[in-house]
Amino acid sequence: MQEHFKIYKGLQRPLVFKIFKGKYIYWAAGVLIAGVFSAGIVSSMVSSFAGIVTLIGVTIPGLLYTVNKQKLGLYAKIRDHKVYIIRQKYTIRK
Repeated sequence: MQEHFKIYKGLQRPLVFKIFKGKYIYWAAGVLIAGVFSAGIVSSMVSSFAGIVTLIGVTIPGLLYTVNKQKLGLYAKIRDHKVYIIRQKYTIRK
């Protein structure tokens, strides 16, 4: 007598967090980390106000860029609106 176990195979869908999907979750996390890191450096060298401005100046455009790239698709796709004519190389003679 064999035992049968159910195997969870996932949802077969990309991972989604808030509005980001798949690889763009990592892009957004990278932008947030870069914003905090650069704001920390600027605030330690200049002032706290300059750090906050840097945080906003790095994070918001980075997240907007990520959202814009996500709209194009999860995978980079080339969308050509051209007509390609493929010539036949070889002919079959009877």
